[in-house]
Amino acid sequence: MELTITANNTTLTDSIRSYAEKRLSILDRRFRDPVPVFLQIRKEQTQKEDQRFVAEVTIRMKRGVIRGEMRGDSPYTAIDHVSDTVTRQISRYKTRYSSKTRRDAQGGLGQAIAEQLAQESVSEVDQSGVTTLEHGQLVRTKRHPVASESVEDAAAQMEMLGHNFYVFRNKETAEINVVYRRHDQDYGLIVPEDSLPD
Repeated sequence: MELTITANNTTLTDSIRSYAEKRLSILDRRFRDPVPVFLQIRKEQTQKEDQRFVAEVTIRMKRGVIRGEMRGDSPYTAIDHVSDTVTRQISRYKTRYSSKTRRDAQGGLGQAIAEQLAQESVSEVDQSGVTTLEHGQLVRTKRHPVASESVEDAAAQMEMLGHNFYVFRNKETAEINVVYRRHDQDYGLIVPEDSLPD
């Protein structure tokens, strides 16, 4: 495992680093080849003391991203929670692509997943400035590549990430779309108006 650890608004001690390396070493058994894993630990100002520390793990692949973010009352607790979350997401990822791999008959699942790993770094997060909006503040900006994929794959990626929306480039139309989870548990798709036929 190729683990990169960063900290924001907290100190990354040797003890925390050692604990994270040991706790996330479980990911080594999930992949045949070394996997780039990025862990960010940060402390946020919140009234709930048991949610002040956030551990965020990102594994970026050609077919999407495995990402988990969990909170705890200490960096250690947050790392424990996110390790469990990411392990479950990897299992879902393998299940989703194992049938496709068998259909393609291109080799074993472990090899197929290893080939999907991209040697990309985690996208930089701009936290240098805070913008005041009418109803609050814009405090964080994330940049990430927009993958070209089908609506079905985008919905599956949204589920794997545990999000309720997902931005992607529609493979059929080449337009930027947003798939989202509706309150009735079905999906919705947001399409730019200028891309609709007349």
